[in-house]
Amino acid sequence: MKIKNLLGLAMALMCLIACKKENPVKEPTEPPTVQKPDPLELLKDSISYIIDGNQMIQMESINKGLINAEPNKKLDSLVKQKEYTSGDRDSVMFGRFFKFSDQNRSGITISFLKKYHKNQAQPANNQTSLFMPVNKLELFTVGERKFALDFQRNNSQNGIVLELQGDNYGFQTNGYPSLVYHALLKPELQSQSKFEITNLQKLKSGKYILEAKFNASVYWGDGTHPRKIDNGYIRIKINPESIYF
Repeated sequence: MKIKNLLGLAMALMCLIACKKENPVKEPTEPPTVQKPDPLELLKDSISYIIDGNQMIQMESINKGLINAEPNKKLDSLVKQKEYTSGDRDSVMFGRFFKFSDQNRSGITISFLKKYHKNQAQPANNQTSLFMPVNKLELFTVGERKFALDFQRNNSQNGIVLELQGDNYGFQTNGYPSLVYHALLKPELQSQSKFEITNLQKLKSGKYILEAKFNASVYWGDGTHPRKIDNGYIRIKINPESIYF
């Protein structure tokens, strides 16, 4: 009798196991996580400022690139009104410029400039003689910058250069390039000016968002006809993985 009961119990268990195999219980599954795009990655380069009471907003960065110039230039000779100059050959004045424009073709170019000894720099690639710093982000560290008044002239000053286009063409923060026919601009022209990088934030993609605020005097290259830029704000994206970042 006991044997029959044991056989019956075994058969019941086998039936139960077979039933479970035929009708497995489905465990509830969570929906796959959707990666939302970082809103900062979607932001475009932009600049805004006020000049002569007019608010200028330029949302399109139409051109960007690198600058290499000979630093600490001095005049060697003047022959038939042609200036011959020389500078520090073991160094480079490196710059990164961003040119903005609006639908009316008014615009502004902003350049970040810094002198580097060539042992702190490297060729941009094998096809060009352009140099760029080994530490690309050093040019954009948070903090205040001065305006490089002698850019394209002596190239001795690190800092920022602003050049306006369109209706405000010819107004800039630096002087004319001639070492003979125009005097070096006086620092007092920018005594009430300020440029400050307020944020340099790394994104998930490896790029960086740079933000800065500024006000400045702009004038012709001889320092005459001064005008004031106020409430300036710039946002640009930096990609240190790119050759021209």
